[in-house]
Amino acid sequence: MPNQKNQNLIEEIKAKVKKARSITFVDYLGLKVNDINDFRQKMTDEQAESVIAKNTLIKLALKEEGIHSPEIDDQLKGPTAAIFSYKDPVAYLKPLFEFAKKMELPKVKFAVIEGVYTEADQVETISQLPSKEQLLAQVVGGMKSPLSGLVNVLGGTQRKLVTVLFRIAEDKNKGGAS
Repeated sequence: MPNQKNQNLIEEIKAKVKKARSITFVDYLGLKVNDINDFRQKMTDEQAESVIAKNTLIKLALKEEGIHSPEIDDQLKGPTAAIFSYKDPVAYLKPLFEFAKKMELPKVKFAVIEGVYTEADQVETISQLPSKEQLLAQVVGGMKSPLSGLVNVLGGTQRKLVTVLFRIAEDKNKGGAS
């Protein structure tokens, strides 16, 4: 049975797991204190929060919240930080990988994105996708293009009809209509 301090930490992690839309687990070993503080600030800017705790406590909290798999048990080894995202489940991944590329740390172990276990390489692929706003703009732009074309075609037909009617009227006024 964990002591009271650890029990409180488990409850805190469980509350974060309940609230989070995604959780990414990273190996932070080798980051300096200032780098860790910079990293935490970048995550806070993206409405994500990082927590460092013992793997056994993280496993217990996840298990009590119904998130458990052999893959998670295998990956939760060594120094681990958990990054909880509360708003957008993937928005923080781009800054995370930019920071990791610049510093060569932290290394992503895996993520649980909206309840689904996701391996590190898949997480990196997701981080390279456009943001939700960009995707919505692309969809709207894609829908707008055919509609604009249809409007131009229909408008062209009306213009041609008006031109033909105008010419017929001119011919009748000149007396050349048959």
